[in-house]
Amino acid sequence: MKLRRVSAVLLAAVLAAGTLAGCSGGKEAATEAASGEKVNLKFYIWSDGENYTREIVDNYNKSQDGVNVEVISMPNETYDDKLKVMLSAGSDADIVNVRSLDQVMQFKEAGAMKDITDMVKNSDLDISKFGSMWDTCYPDGVITALPMRSSCWMLFYNADIMKEAGIDMAKQMTWSEYGDIAKQLTSGDGTKYGGCWVDWNIYQCIGTQKGVYLNDDDITTVKDGLATLGRFFLEDKSHVPLAEVKANDSQYLSDFENGRVAMLPNGEWLINMLMTDEKDGKTDVNWEVAPLPIPEGADPGATWGAFQFAAIPKDAKYPQESYDFLKYLCGEGGSEVLPKYGMLPAYGGDAAKEAFDEVVGKESVSSVAFNSKKIPEAPSYEKYNDLKVAFAENAELYLYGEKTLEETMDKFEQQRQDIMSK
Repeated sequence: MKLRRVSAVLLAAVLAAGTLAGCSGGKEAATEAASGEKVNLKFYIWSDGENYTREIVDNYNKSQDGVNVEVISMPNETYDDKLKVMLSAGSDADIVNVRSLDQVMQFKEAGAMKDITDMVKNSDLDISKFGSMWDTCYPDGVITALPMRSSCWMLFYNADIMKEAGIDMAKQMTWSEYGDIAKQLTSGDGTKYGGCWVDWNIYQCIGTQKGVYLNDDDITTVKDGLATLGRFFLEDKSHVPLAEVKANDSQYLSDFENGRVAMLPNGEWLINMLMTDEKDGKTDVNWEVAPLPIPEGADPGATWGAFQFAAIPKDAKYPQESYDFLKYLCGEGGSEVLPKYGMLPAYGGDAAKEAFDEVVGKESVSSVAFNSKKIPEAPSYEKYNDLKVAFAENAELYLYGEKTLEETMDKFEQQRQDIMSK
């Protein structure tokens, strides 16, 4: 998913201009609440989350006498841009989905979201259940959004292929060991590949497993990770060629489901995609998961992941009622529903794990999803998406064989200095 970055400075200016137009909202809300009328909260979401979101909202509404939450779904492809316009021009939104930490930081810098730090501290929300990624999202302690969903990258593999080859996938592998297996399982004629690496601007993420980001002073670890990908694509030719992957957005899924690809590093959302295709009779692949391979020196179980968030716009008419729902959505309420759809809730705990086990029916999945050491895919840095895009453009030229590793890193270093100095 590629984000079109909005200038936080420009957004802040537009927000300031729109503040006067929304000043009457607080008075209207107070009048309505005082009259005893039912408070209606408008929750804006992107369309591909509509099924599980509506179930969470329906459950919440059934438990409330004075509040009703209305779900307003917008097309997934245009949601991010429309959200920026809404927040700039002023809207009737009480709660909104926010797709990434990048956006949370941008909206925070622009003053577009309500500071809910005190609300969180004064509530019974157990923030420890958000896990190890929580602190990295709020380095200054100011909370403007709560995590709703969590992603966790893991290694999907074809259990039948591994059994036939006599390969044990139970242990934690390094990327070097993974590469050896991928090479072993590649036919060499394009009919069978050991692995597939998706083209989703994650070329830097092997370095992320050791806590190194594109904005760090020393990015040697990122270079080493890209060299590992170079081995897969250019030396061993054990992975589906990048040009082929980029030509078809669903290539990775069909290749894994039909047995052309034996191993597929991917996120937990693939679980739901595989289960859906199994239900629809599109595949009978015998899939399992293992911990994501790690670079040498990384902690066992280290993987990358990210949160998806929900937040309250700064001019929301009903901040307390909005927070009460937000706490339910991102806490126990959401964690009970999301696993039913193969989704990993940001708010963990035994109940979420048990629900996940019941739905998926594979012990390996919950073991990896709930026990991995998740490191945020991106740091709390508002320019990080720009760095990711620049690195991806250079990395792909290298993986096509058009640039050397040194040329790639030298060019990116020039670009990142320019991006970070602005």
